[in-house]
Amino acid sequence: MATGDTEIIELANGVYARLHEGLTNAGIVIGDDGVMLIDSLRVPSFARDLIADVKKLTDKPIRYVVDTHSHWDHSWGNEEFPDSTLVGHANCRREMLDPDITVTWRDKVIASGDPWAEEAKSVRITPPDLTFEDTLHLQFAGRPIDMHWLGRAHTSGDIFIRLPDDGLLFTGDVAQDGGVPYMMDGYLKDWVGTDSRLVELECDRFMAGHGPIGSSAAISEARDFIVTLVGAVEAAIADGQARDAAASAINTSLSERFGGWRGFERVEASIAYAYDQISGA
Repeated sequence: MATGDTEIIELANGVYARLHEGLTNAGIVIGDDGVMLIDSLRVPSFARDLIADVKKLTDKPIRYVVDTHSHWDHSWGNEEFPDSTLVGHANCRREMLDPDITVTWRDKVIASGDPWAEEAKSVRITPPDLTFEDTLHLQFAGRPIDMHWLGRAHTSGDIFIRLPDDGLLFTGDVAQDGGVPYMMDGYLKDWVGTDSRLVELECDRFMAGHGPIGSSAAISEARDFIVTLVGAVEAAIADGQARDAAASAINTSLSERFGGWRGFERVEASIAYAYDQISGA
């Protein structure tokens, strides 16, 4: 399956963002003797198109593929990199090896009827083989690359890839520029603390798993969205409000500031999910 509507932007010398309109982005870091990719995309054919784009930039081998987290649209291309080291958080590996999680995602993708649904039937789940718990420091492409786990958020194994000398950060799906993250299997209360630590990672620009390149101010906005949503849900629970009524009221309130964000139509259902999770329902 060919993947169109992609754009490759050079963020720094040898560092690129491959942006895919409406779908999943990938990062490309070219070093002296190899390439590091950030996320392998949703199915093997998408990964093969990513490899083809890398070959337009360099003939160096892909040595590392970093999974920002376990979700299918970021990691189900991993099988296309048998000669590369797959890197991710230990929780990312655990989630990818969990048969219940795999069945849930595979069934959902197949039922979607999307163009990649048929291909999803035969994906071989290939988890990271180099994992870490808190921080991994690498020297690659003549620059330090720091990978941080700051706590549970979008998943239990989200990591952030920071290139401090270039002022760049790759945030996966935890923080986007003007986009609502998928929250329906996230850890909402933990997400608040993770975002608070995230904004302390200095950067000038960042690439999220979806959407455009953002500034550090957009990371603060993403933090504010989660903090406001979770705070409103906690207040509604403490007030004894029923879930659906609370979700509707909070959605209306959030729309005043965040209503123009991509994916805002999903927010009311996400608020209901957060209500159930926080209340222990």
